[in-house]
Amino acid sequence: MLIRTQALVLSTLKYGEADLIARIYTKELGTQSYMLKGVRKSRKGKLRVSFFQPLTQLEIQTQHKGKGSLEYIKEVSLFYPYVSIPVDIAKSSVALFFGEVLSQLLTEQQPDEQLFDYLCAVFQFLDQTSHVANFTIKTLLDMSELMGFGIDKTSSSFTYLNMIDGSFDNDGLQPHHLSEEESLLIKAFIGTKFDSIDTIKINRQQRSVLLNLVLDYFKIHLHTFKKPSSLSILKQLFDS
Repeated sequence: MLIRTQALVLSTLKYGEADLIARIYTKELGTQSYMLKGVRKSRKGKLRVSFFQPLTQLEIQTQHKGKGSLEYIKEVSLFYPYVSIPVDIAKSSVALFFGEVLSQLLTEQQPDEQLFDYLCAVFQFLDQTSHVANFTIKTLLDMSELMGFGIDKTSSSFTYLNMIDGSFDNDGLQPHHLSEEESLLIKAFIGTKFDSIDTIKINRQQRSVLLNLVLDYFKIHLHTFKKPSSLSILKQLFDS
């Protein structure tokens, strides 16, 4: 079955001397793995290594067999060419970080048009914005909501965030509860639209602590989730 679909690159793995295996999240087929024959040595072919960097937005044509084995891409083109992400070290580090996160979250993901469109839109926003610092926390919290384990906004009149059940209560600093200050910052992020995230007042130390807490929230609700190795690079950039 010949299918043309939008696609978001998650990760690649070198295979042999010239090949790559690309893990790609597609709009029509969900998460798929593709064998890219000879792509690491080809300079004139239709498939180029530059097309398969983390979070690159593509349109691909594939002869989909649906047998659970590696698929092949017949044609590929850039759906949305990034302008600043490839040349801005902060943005490219954020892209690397989310490539790692999504590779964990979307392993067996079935097609989900709402999630796919959100991810494409949010990384286009990253490419266009000059306000990068708060992007990671906001995107992670939005993704948790889209994937079914988000924080309950209806309980936000209460004081402390309970990390276990994902809601606010007045139980104080019990195990797995955030402090009042941390809970207020979480409320600010889940209550602010993307184009206004630069208005959230948070210093570098608070941001670093909050990012770790949000990743802890992912680990609590997704037991196989591990903090990305690129987290240390991200922290160095935003702590400098």
